[in-house]
Amino acid sequence: MHQQWLTVLGLALDFAGFCLLLREWWIAFFNEGRQLQMEESLHRQRAMRDFHRSHRDPGERNPYETLERMQDDAALRTAREAHRQTLGSRKGVFAAASLLILAGFILQLLGALPGCCPPWITPQTF
Repeated sequence: MHQQWLTVLGLALDFAGFCLLLREWWIAFFNEGRQLQMEESLHRQRAMRDFHRSHRDPGERNPYETLERMQDDAALRTAREAHRQTLGSRKGVFAAASLLILAGFILQLLGALPGCCPPWITPQTF
């Protein structure tokens, strides 16, 4: 193997790491959009409930109070769980991308240094 190929391999690993980082950012953008959508939906539901409450008699009790609270709790749990799952996948992708970029940098450095490598790697010729 020639020393120049270490540089080429390092560039390939850097590119793969950068692509993984782009994927992580893509996931982040979609997650933020989904979180905003869930929050807006919850606010719409609460606004509709408040509207219905405003048209009741002052002393009248809400027969659906427990159900509404359970729906709110379920919606919040669902949103949190989706957010946790996305964060978990983002952590793995970020760690892999970081390792690829670091390995690519080291290989490029080894490919550029004169006389850096073990005997089975042929040095560059100028």
